[in-house]
Amino acid sequence: MIHLFLGGARSGKSSLAEALCHRWPGQVVYVATARSHPSMAERIELHRRRRPQSWHCVEEPLALARLLAEAGEDQLLLIDCLTLWLTNQMMAGACLDQATEGLIGALSACRAEVVLVSTEVGQGLIPDDPMSRAFVVAAGELHQGIARVADRVSFCQAGHPIPVKGERP
Repeated sequence: MIHLFLGGARSGKSSLAEALCHRWPGQVVYVATARSHPSMAERIELHRRRRPQSWHCVEEPLALARLLAEAGEDQLLLIDCLTLWLTNQMMAGACLDQATEGLIGALSACRAEVVLVSTEVGQGLIPDDPMSRAFVVAAGELHQGIARVADRVSFCQAGHPIPVKGERP
């Protein structure tokens, strides 16, 4: 099963994804894509406090495709957040189309259950600068590609999941 939780900033998507993962009887691997930075310290600590001690945490800002390929069928991977992963790819100078294709391919072949969290950035004004515009385009393509291979997609608003694809969580 692949479940994508999409929503705006502070929409409740991470909490909803975590609540779904609490019901998993096997090993949960929390995959954090954020790079430790003073601007992220408060959010990282909040997420850390919410996680059960039994969850294994892996910090992986770039190589999600490799991580998915290595995952076992008895695991559930909770990947939070894809837009941070995409930002890391952009800052590393990666080809975003290739990175996205590689991630979607690895996700399709992954034997583990996967829950993904990502921020929807395409519902506002079109950014004026080229870098921001390129990011919004890349995020939209990433979300569409993952939604195609996902079993479930939930749009999160005010702490509630709205089913977009598949059954309600």
